[in-house]
Amino acid sequence: MSRFIFKNYGGSYQLRIENAEDLEKIQALDEALWAATSIPVDTFNCDRKFTSYVDTDQNGRIRTDELKAAQAWLFRMLKDYRRLSEGTDVLRFDDINTSHPEGQKLRASAERILTELNASGAKEISLNQVRDLQTIIAGSVNNGDGVITPEAADDPDLAQFIVAVMETIGSTPDVSGKPGISEEQMKSFFKEAEEHLAWKSRGEIPQGENATEIMFWGTATPQAYELVISLEDKIEQYFTQCAMVRFDERVAAQMKLRDKEFEEMDFTDKEAMETRLKNAPLAPPEVEGILDLKGVINPLYVKRFSELKEKVLRRAAVKELTKEQWDKVKTIFAPYRAWIENKQGIKVEKLGVNKLRTYIEGSYKKRVSKLIAKDLAVAEELKDIRKTEKLILYQRWLIELANNFVSFANFYNPVVRSLFEEGTLIIDGREMTFTMRLQLQDREAHKKMAAGSYMYLLYVEITGHRSENIKFEIVTAVTSGNAGRLHIGKRGIFFSRDGQEWDAQVVDIVANPISILESIKAPFLQFASFIRNQIEKFGKSRPIKTGATPLAPGASSVARDLMLGGSVAIAVLGSSLAYITKTLSQVKPVHAMIVFAGIVALVLLPNTIIGFIKLRKRDLSVILEAAGCAVNLHMRLGANLGRFFTHLPRLPEGSRKQRRDLVAEFVRKLGYSSYSLKRLVIIAFVTFLITFGIIHLLIRYLVSK
Repeated sequence: MSRFIFKNYGGSYQLRIENAEDLEKIQALDEALWAATSIPVDTFNCDRKFTSYVDTDQNGRIRTDELKAAQAWLFRMLKDYRRLSEGTDVLRFDDINTSHPEGQKLRASAERILTELNASGAKEISLNQVRDLQTIIAGSVNNGDGVITPEAADDPDLAQFIVAVMETIGSTPDVSGKPGISEEQMKSFFKEAEEHLAWKSRGEIPQGENATEIMFWGTATPQAYELVISLEDKIEQYFTQCAMVRFDERVAAQMKLRDKEFEEMDFTDKEAMETRLKNAPLAPPEVEGILDLKGVINPLYVKRFSELKEKVLRRAAVKELTKEQWDKVKTIFAPYRAWIENKQGIKVEKLGVNKLRTYIEGSYKKRVSKLIAKDLAVAEELKDIRKTEKLILYQRWLIELANNFVSFANFYNPVVRSLFEEGTLIIDGREMTFTMRLQLQDREAHKKMAAGSYMYLLYVEITGHRSENIKFEIVTAVTSGNAGRLHIGKRGIFFSRDGQEWDAQVVDIVANPISILESIKAPFLQFASFIRNQIEKFGKSRPIKTGATPLAPGASSVARDLMLGGSVAIAVLGSSLAYITKTLSQVKPVHAMIVFAGIVALVLLPNTIIGFIKLRKRDLSVILEAAGCAVNLHMRLGANLGRFFTHLPRLPEGSRKQRRDLVAEFVRKLGYSSYSLKRLVIIAFVTFLITFGIIHLLIRYLVSK
């Protein structure tokens, strides 16, 4: 093995991985020297099947051991590694290592794929060809998933049986998305059917007999039981109400319509009256606790109670219904109740006993099992096809993945895009290339952690066409220039890696210095903002008064006050100007400049130092860590790298700028009156000269005095 070569990428040294020889070195490289040790698969913008193959434990993350295992398997399956650095998705048969059984089986599978696609005799196979066959198999009757659809049956009766299983037990989609049944569902169906038939047989009356322990009244038992169940709660309620009356006879009066309730009752409202009857006792409660079978019964229950008397109570030899007699009636029905409440095979009950017996006694189970076995026979072939797909994907992507995992070489490479990057954001006249996708619900968590990157971050909502209704969020770093006109709500466009164009809108910002110049300007901008706010507050606090008030001073008093106040003000200003002039005449210009420079330095230096420190602490790795990556590197963002990720696009080659303002030319041609910029500059310059001359003459006059 040749020596390890670590290259300097933005101030961090990382293993160079340019070819198969470099890739093999990751087996001996200490994990502490890897750029990252664990990365979520969703972070990578590459083929999802590839990352699912590398993520062997399917936990949604790729670790160092999984990448090492992928490299070892790839090198075991190939005997020629030269094409790995090309990133091709075409596998040459001669590159496959057939010195071991797994390699021989894989090559045979690749050749069989081409035969199925009528391309036998070729010396190489592409990823598209492998997936074409997978699509064909997925859409065929036998696709290796062990799920049988009704279309798989060659007999309509067998197809109807599969439908019956799906409607009662449930279905499972096969790889093509069509509903079908699996071996487990078929077994569950027959288990349910057998249990239901066994339960049903326990309630049947044998031929030649009139009754059984369960059907103690023969065929009349179910109807009698339904009558008991329909009135059970109401009769139980009646005996409880009688017990309350025995305890306190006033309770009986409370159960009747009260005067107020009687007055408010709308006797034209059928629903309201039925509700009142439903809540009323079955019969007037009595102290003795006997339900008079010939007495008054709640009209809502009269018909059912009459049937209960004729078909149940009379047959049970009950002449007067007490609580004890009612318990006796329920005891009679206890075996039937237990049988009903322990019903088995409820899922398949709707098919009926005859159809269930037909399915159990026929050959349906055997025939479906045969179809499932035939389908599963394709699974082994599909397994070999997936290995072929896996090998092609590893050949295509593994070195690129290593350059986004073991090292972040692609992250710093202007020729290729890193697998982390989602695309390019165009906003405020700038291109921002370092963009990462976020889950919509992860923004606050990402912000909390990404704040430690000391970078100016934009959280941007990306939306597609209205008909597509697709929405996701990205985070991007503004790494050079200034904040400019960036603000929440600012719109732009986004180009994803596949070239598709999306709408973009800023939804959140993490503000940090972007450049030293912004740090220097910060105190002045803050001071200007403070002055502006104070002026606005002052303006709002001065109410506009119209009209005179009883306390308003007269015109003469106002004039007098103005004259007195004005004279005092002029005197104060005159004395102040004289003092300032005298003081300035005694100060040397050099000293004044030094003092002025000191004041400026006192204001600028702290912010400049703080801004410089923050800029030096900018770290791209924190943004990756906020997205769930375990990063070893300190990825400092320098000025050069900053211009790489955020920049103004160049004008097309051969372009030139015309400096003349065409708008001003149009205004001049149309004859619109306006002050030209040149005239304003001349007026300002003349005013400055006159003011400076007056001040100079005034100072010389005062000094001479």
